[in-house]
Amino acid sequence: MMTEHELFAAALSLPWPWYIKQVVFEGNGEDKVLHIYLSHRRRVKFSHEGKAYPIYDHQQRQWEHLKFFQHRCIVHAAVPRVKVDEGNVKLVEVPWAQAGSSFTLLYEYDVLNLIEGGMNNSKVGQRLGIGAKRVFRIVNRHVSQALSLQSLDPVKELSVDETSSKKGHNYLTIFADRERKKVVGVAVGKNYEAFANALIDMEVRGANREEVRSVTMDMSTSYIKGAKEDLPQASIVFDRFHIAKKMNEAVDEIRRQDQRSYKELKNSRYLWLRNNNKLKEDQRQHLEDLAVSHPNIGTAYRLKEQLHAIFNDAQHNWRIAPLRAWMKLAAKSKLAPILKFVNMMKRHWYGIKSYFKRLATNAYAERVNLKIQEIKRSAKGYRNQHNFTIMIYFHLGGLDLKSTR
Repeated sequence: MMTEHELFAAALSLPWPWYIKQVVFEGNGEDKVLHIYLSHRRRVKFSHEGKAYPIYDHQQRQWEHLKFFQHRCIVHAAVPRVKVDEGNVKLVEVPWAQAGSSFTLLYEYDVLNLIEGGMNNSKVGQRLGIGAKRVFRIVNRHVSQALSLQSLDPVKELSVDETSSKKGHNYLTIFADRERKKVVGVAVGKNYEAFANALIDMEVRGANREEVRSVTMDMSTSYIKGAKEDLPQASIVFDRFHIAKKMNEAVDEIRRQDQRSYKELKNSRYLWLRNNNKLKEDQRQHLEDLAVSHPNIGTAYRLKEQLHAIFNDAQHNWRIAPLRAWMKLAAKSKLAPILKFVNMMKRHWYGIKSYFKRLATNAYAERVNLKIQEIKRSAKGYRNQHNFTIMIYFHLGGLDLKSTR
């Protein structure tokens, strides 16, 4: 049967030559604190950077540990210092805590698990009785270490998107690996420099830009420039949902123009922008009646639905010919917003036709963006973009946080 000391030693996973010297329960009622005093065997050497040295002296340290039931628990130890070959005196690492930390590893694991479970820094701090800043320092250290240790597999299918970091014109550029479903690059801004910096962020951890085969994105001129200049071997694929959004904008512009003359079109915006198969039967009938009575918006709506069908069919037959035919038909409508949309497609044809070859979209990047905004809302915003970036990598970077433990 285990003794009290052996039980606590097992809970702390203490290796030789460390052992528990004393356990003391101090205080009264809820203010009681459990103190665990550690020591080591005599006449042993300790390792520093792979080489064993005799003990030079000791430094008294203490660490906050997981609560013992509802009571605080503090671990104490006289940590050996060794005199290395260069003549400097170094504090040796202890197995129960990271260097420089005032918390045990088990305590820090609890912090990481709570954050991973959806709590923000403030709530974790309230639960554990420490400040939110101290919680973030723990997360920041583990994420930074995991990033420095992470070796990215080749990134071949890349998605690029922007996300707002806080109110105003504050953005981050996010690179995501579509195959492995993780964020691989983050940079401040949404211009060409941000694209280049996110690429460097990705390459620092071992990915080679020359191995990227496709880049899905919206039609941002900055991102297009970045892809063409920094990833010339990769196919640019414009996201079909971004194209659909542009078409919806053209349809809505025509609706607004017609609505100035025809009051019956008021409050009909939802009908024109929703896909027909998502409408209820009475909504569909009302829409058809309006389309017959108002040929401009009716024509624009039919073109929108045809374009949607063409992109859907491409999932099965990969045929681009129907899209070419659609563009000719759309041009014949002579509706200014539709003509503008067709011209936009012609200018970006190289990235639109790539969709029919690769059938790649930015859908995963959009899911990442939604998760990032959820992270931001949960924390009620971040004071600076570095902190926000750390939390993005924590939740979405596919990091092996166990490698830091």
